[in-house]
Amino acid sequence: MTFSFNGLDHFQITAPLGTEKEVRHFFIEVLGCPEVEKPQSLSHFDSLWFDMGRHIIHVGLDADHRPEKRGHPAFDVKNIQGLMDRLDDHGVAYEEDSNMPGARRFYTYSFFGHRMEFLEWTDKPDTLKTQAEKAGEQ
Repeated sequence: MTFSFNGLDHFQITAPLGTEKEVRHFFIEVLGCPEVEKPQSLSHFDSLWFDMGRHIIHVGLDADHRPEKRGHPAFDVKNIQGLMDRLDDHGVAYEEDSNMPGARRFYTYSFFGHRMEFLEWTDKPDTLKTQAEKAGEQ
């Protein structure tokens, strides 16, 4: 039997246990992402969920929180300058990186230490397009 991947449904990062207020501030106030109500059957897990456009990010609250040193999510953004302006308004530092052909991108860190990449494609090279993008299915 054959199968195919539809794409990424969600992913999870962690934050220190007891930092719900700070996590909500970062995702809701700084990034502008609404919180998603978890299904009742999962409400006992220490986590918060946020709508990031086409994907949901789960932030697990962990007593043994250790941010990744290299691993990071990368978010495809429309109007990256608008996001940069919003981060400026909230005093959140970021570092622009011009090494990705066809994209404007930057990195920042959440208050709980996760590196996060944000990019906007201006001319995505064919070699970096997914099969769905090449087929026009985005």
